[in-house]
Amino acid sequence: MRYFYLILLTLLIACQSTAPEPTPVIEAPSSLQVMIASDDYHVGTPRIALVLFDGIAPAEGLQDVVVRLFDLRGAEPSVIWEGAATEYPDAPVAYWTTYPEIPAAGEWGLQIAATLADGSADQYDRLLAVTDAPRSPAIGTIPPASENRTAATNDLSELSSGNNPVPALYQMTVADALQSGKPSVITFATPAFCQTQICAPVVTTVESVFEQVGDAANFLHLEVYKDFQELTVSDEMTEWDLTTEPWTFILNADGEVAARLGGPVSKAEILSELANVGVNSGQ
Repeated sequence: MRYFYLILLTLLIACQSTAPEPTPVIEAPSSLQVMIASDDYHVGTPRIALVLFDGIAPAEGLQDVVVRLFDLRGAEPSVIWEGAATEYPDAPVAYWTTYPEIPAAGEWGLQIAATLADGSADQYDRLLAVTDAPRSPAIGTIPPASENRTAATNDLSELSSGNNPVPALYQMTVADALQSGKPSVITFATPAFCQTQICAPVVTTVESVFEQVGDAANFLHLEVYKDFQELTVSDEMTEWDLTTEPWTFILNADGEVAARLGGPVSKAEILSELANVGVNSGQ
């Protein structure tokens, strides 16, 4: 799992030749590459997180990013949805999010068109596999009441692969959080075994949000692995049906999933989602 993002980026680049014919056609070779930094896309308006690269380096100074969804079922691909992506530059590596309106399961064409820093246009095309419903807990549902290990039963070194875990993120089980009457931030990630700048900082970001929000919400970090020698996947990853990481779920005070944030996530995005469930950021 630690190599997921590198493998995914390779696969995404490989998929480019099978994407729908771009509209309009850009004649010059494209240096734009896009990493879709998660999985589990479903009918509706799923969050898609995009990390854009200029060659092998993160793209900088992009003026805008527009996403188009293509219907591939007809004789010619047709655009059925288009929208501007939102940038989160406060993350260690800036990323963009989009919420396309996907009407049915199947394979769809996804086009990411960017205006580069110098004003020129570039684009990246790929296929997007969509299922009828998400595997992991969907928005509006109550997730599994996991009885994860906590600081009351285990040393912090067994609960987090991070160098200096914040004890407050290991004080309660998911089951306790669901019954607390407060919103919750539940993050599945492995700090030490996720080696890229894209996924490794997620726990640090959540810790930063906790420092600002305090006990207005519950904050839980659940490791991907239940041991750090054999790297056995944790029971909670299986219970929540997660096959990649990181994932951050925002729950409302009733314990229902209010936001599913797969892949990179910034402090600003978490605070925005917490505001939607009634948590004041304190600033």
